[in-house]
Amino acid sequence: MILKKDDIEQLEQGFRRADTLQNILETKEYTLNYIRSGQYQKAHQTSARYDKGISEFEQVGFEEWYHPPCYAPFVQDSVVKIAMKYEESISIPLNGTILIIGSIMHVDIDASLVGNDGYVALSEADILISQGLDAYFVSKAIGRLPYAKPSI
Repeated sequence: MILKKDDIEQLEQGFRRADTLQNILETKEYTLNYIRSGQYQKAHQTSARYDKGISEFEQVGFEEWYHPPCYAPFVQDSVVKIAMKYEESISIPLNGTILIIGSIMHVDIDASLVGNDGYVALSEADILISQGLDAYFVSKAIGRLPYAKPSI
């Protein structure tokens, strides 16, 4: 997870606008949610700078779902839910961001997407992909290949 410079500065100055980073640092947990492409506008709107105490989930119409012992909420109807434990953060002075590094605590995946070989067919679930701050896409499978080995 990458957080931008103005969130970091606002956290240091005691302003509300850095709730995501502050929550991660306080609870040592966060979640990653893979949602369907039809919800891209809601997902985008969660990045708005809501006042302290305002739930972006509630504002955009996402329902919260909790999986104990994880404190952080998941998006209830996300296809993949990943509970993360905060491990460390690394400042990136070049672009004024912080890289948040975490370890996986729990993964919840729609079982219908998991094949007999363990492959998770995310393209079949119409999963949303984001690029930058404002561009959204869906994945399209183009094939699977065997493990690559040097030619003999």
